[in-house]
Amino acid sequence: MSEFLSSHELLNLEDELRSANLALYVHKNSNEGLSQSLKSLSLRTGWATYLWIGGEGLMNLKSSEPPAPKTKEFKEAIKFALERKHFSVFIFPINNKDSWLDAKLYFTKHSPELSGVVKFMFILPKDKTHKFFSDKGKHIEFNMGLDGNYVLRDGKWISANDLP
Repeated sequence: MSEFLSSHELLNLEDELRSANLALYVHKNSNEGLSQSLKSLSLRTGWATYLWIGGEGLMNLKSSEPPAPKTKEFKEAIKFALERKHFSVFIFPINNKDSWLDAKLYFTKHSPELSGVVKFMFILPKDKTHKFFSDKGKHIEFNMGLDGNYVLRDGKWISANDLP
């Protein structure tokens, strides 16, 4: 798979981000195609979109600028994002072992308010969750017939489980 999200999923993510008043999170184990998918969203909407890459920092997806200073660590990147004053989208893939542990530790000690003009989306490992996300976040599922759970029959998406 060369895309992290399909074009249909990106449109749904755009709607979710526009109306979000909580941190959003999805469960995916792979980040393949993540930056390309989100860059296309950023270019289409004009949003300032930042992708956190552990050990490198927050990268602005629309420019070739170096990473934002002092954002290599998860806690530094969150602090940087919280200080923003204008509409921005911050994507944190924390689905590998090290970043997941850093995020769990951070959110166990801190409970920042992730609402307002700055939008947050976290990519969590499949089948893992944390109290912070279940209490202060919104889970997004992209089950729209694009992952094999639904099939198109007579112009309608129906659950594959409902087929005879």
